[in-house]
Amino acid sequence: MKKLILLLNDYPSTGKSTLARCFSHYLSRFGVSHQLKTLVEETESDDDESLLDASRLTPRTFLEMVDESPITVLEVTTGQGDFFGKFYTNHSLEAVLDEAGVSLSVVLPVTSESESFDSVIEAAETFSDHAEYLIAHLVTSSYEDDDKVWDRSYAARVMDMFEAVELHIPEVGFQIEHDLHARHLELSEVLLDTSLQENLGKDFIKWQDRVLGQVESARQYLFGEAFRPTLQPRPLAKKGRTKARSL
Repeated sequence: MKKLILLLNDYPSTGKSTLARCFSHYLSRFGVSHQLKTLVEETESDDDESLLDASRLTPRTFLEMVDESPITVLEVTTGQGDFFGKFYTNHSLEAVLDEAGVSLSVVLPVTSESESFDSVIEAAETFSDHAEYLIAHLVTSSYEDDDKVWDRSYAARVMDMFEAVELHIPEVGFQIEHDLHARHLELSEVLLDTSLQENLGKDFIKWQDRVLGQVESARQYLFGEAFRPTLQPRPLAKKGRTKARSL
């Protein structure tokens, strides 16, 4: 069975791009065939095959895209979550994907801002029990307070009903941000280029290993039987918070 991993949250700066690229990097480490796509409002040209133009999306083209690879990681950019939810519902994509042998995981990155929980409720209403859910917390220096905000929320109770799994994505930190700025680089660039990663030093490698450790802990839940490794990468660092847990 093929796998569609959908990352969405219309609240800005929840870490969708970072997480999508970390998923892709993790799969690449194991030599797992996959594709990374980004749904945008519109594209000016067809040169970038990683971009999906929402204005031209149809059920047929969507299914053809998903069929191109055993695993599709699809980031729905900020502002396109409502569009994709209606697209999914109006075209009965749950039945289309099921008939095509594609299982769905919905990854919902959230922050300590309670407004970022709104998309969690909307996703549950849209995808219901046709998907598996993961909540990805963008951890900050005030993590304990962040965690309490989520635990007290209605969104957390809804995800509890769907037996969602939680991931905890550590903050990048000042030193990494400083190094990126000094090199005129964006984190998204670095996450897609291993040669750039090697130049950022130990702090970046430690941060990346902590994130990949989170992905590792939820590997079966995320990728299922579509995860078919062809490489054996170096072991991940065991330091840091790397436990995925049920809500």
